[in-house]
Amino acid sequence: MNKKCQGCGIILQTKDPNKEGYTTNIENKVCIRCFRLKNYGEYKITQRTNIDYKKILSKITDEDLVIYVTSILNLETKYLQNFKNCILVVTKLDILPKSLKENKLKTKIALLKNYNNIKDIILVSSINNHNIDNLFNTIKKYKIKNNYFVGATNSGKSTLINKLINNYTDKNIIVTTSAYPSTTLDTINIELEGINIIDTPGLLNEGSVINKITEKQIKTINPKKEIKPRTYQIKKEGTLVIDDIARINYKTSEGSMIIYIANEVPIIRVGETNPRLKNYPPKKISIKKGEDLVIEDLCFIKFTQNTELNINIDKEIKIQTRKTII
Repeated sequence: MNKKCQGCGIILQTKDPNKEGYTTNIENKVCIRCFRLKNYGEYKITQRTNIDYKKILSKITDEDLVIYVTSILNLETKYLQNFKNCILVVTKLDILPKSLKENKLKTKIALLKNYNNIKDIILVSSINNHNIDNLFNTIKKYKIKNNYFVGATNSGKSTLINKLINNYTDKNIIVTTSAYPSTTLDTINIELEGINIIDTPGLLNEGSVINKITEKQIKTINPKKEIKPRTYQIKKEGTLVIDDIARINYKTSEGSMIIYIANEVPIIRVGETNPRLKNYPPKKISIKKGEDLVIEDLCFIKFTQNTELNINIDKEIKIQTRKTII
C-alpha cells in the first residue's frame, strides 16, 4: 500500500521533487511541502482545483456522516445540501466578543441554515477547546462507520481535526494547517477511540477574498484573538477603505455600522475624491436594519438602520446580505 503524507494526505514519493508528495526518504511522515509550510511558513501553490476535490467528496455515501465545518465569519455552506447526514460545526467561536450569548447565536444560525439534513449544530473553539467533547460525543452517538470532515479552505477544519487528535489519542499525527488554499490534498484517515475520522481537502471558495489578496494580507485577515468590533456612525455620506480590499461608500440619515473583522486589518475613512479602489466598478447594495453584509472570508458588518451602499471591490469577491447573527 502506498504511504500517505500525514500532513496533507498525498501519496509520498521520492522520485520527482517537482511533483506533489516528494520526500527525501519514504520513511518520513510528511512531504517536503508540508514540512516547509509547517516549519518555515513557505507555501507552495498546487495546481489542484475543485474538480479534483469534488471527485474525492463524491465517494461519500448516504450511509456516511458528514461533519460540515464552517467559520463563524462567513457561515459558508455551499456544498452542505450534497450530503444526507450532517452535523454543522461552526468554528472560531473564540474570535467573537465573549459578551455574545452562544445559545442566541446558535438559534440564529439554525434559522439561517434550516436544512433537513442537519442533525445537530455545534459551535466550537479549537483554540479554547470549547465544545470539543460535545462534538466528539455527538459523532460517537450516531455510530456511523465513516465520519467525513468537509469544509471550505480556511474554515478551521484541519485545526479542529488536530484538536480531536490531541484530545482523544496519543498518536503522533499532526494535520498540516494554514490559511492558504489547498493545504490538504487528499483524504487522511484517523482512528479515534474506534471512530473513523476522515479529513478531506478544503473546498476552494471561488468567491473568497483569499483568492485576490497577497500572502501578507492573508495572514492579517485571519483573527488570532477575540475581535474588538469597530463601530462607525453613519449620519451622512462617507467612505471607508478596508485594507485596500474594499471601499464602502454609505449614505443614510442616521445609524451605525459595526464591523466584525480581525483587529490587525486597517480601516480608514477617506474623502469622496480619494481615488483608492475606484478602479473597481461599484456594486450597489441596499441593507435593511438588522441585516449583515458579508464579504467572504474577510468580515461581516451589522447595520442598525436601512442603508444604501456602493462597494468598490474585485468583481470575483463574493459579497452578500443575510439576517444578522448578532
